[in-house]
Amino acid sequence: MVFKILRRIAVLAGVLVFSATAAIAQTQTVAPPEAMVKSLNDSLLYMMKNAEALRFSGRRDFLAPRLNTVFNLPVMARIVLGRRWRNLNQNQQQRLVDGFSRLTIATYASRFDGWSGESFEIRAVKPMRDKTVLVKTAILRPKADTVEINYLMHQFKSGWRVIDVYLKQSYSELATKRSEYSSVLRRRGFEALMRKIEQKVAQYAAAG
Repeated sequence: MVFKILRRIAVLAGVLVFSATAAIAQTQTVAPPEAMVKSLNDSLLYMMKNAEALRFSGRRDFLAPRLNTVFNLPVMARIVLGRRWRNLNQNQQQRLVDGFSRLTIATYASRFDGWSGESFEIRAVKPMRDKTVLVKTAILRPKADTVEINYLMHQFKSGWRVIDVYLKQSYSELATKRSEYSSVLRRRGFEALMRKIEQKVAQYAAAG
């Protein structure tokens, strides 16, 4: 028991050092897209290696500032809703952004919940259109197939940010959510969509 407590304290101390180092580096220059993704990959790897000590709540809290830095979650929430975004009032738009952001963070905290020798690799940066690139990455797994994760990134005034995530090259997570969210909005309305998002966040938290 004492060993576990000391390990958790050491992990949390490591999180604080990791955060301070990242904050100093970020203030020095505007990072290119591949550097932003590498920063995210480094954070995910650290979290995976310390997943048991951090537990779900620790992984969620560790990831929240990092995903909010690398991802443009408000823009992603708007993309998910498409033309239906304009049908929401300002309060509903903010609630959706908040719910979508918490769900995205909870999803990553749930998916990256352990380490079995995995490593991350950035394979290419492909220009797509004006101020938009696709950063191709892979998770190398010693005992399983490589998992491809590609990040569509756009250059905003604040810097490069992720606006979509593609699995297996063409599987857009936002496109999938857009179909799902549009269906709920059309059939059951905004409040039903928010309940669905909150239920999913709660499921991730309960699963640990």
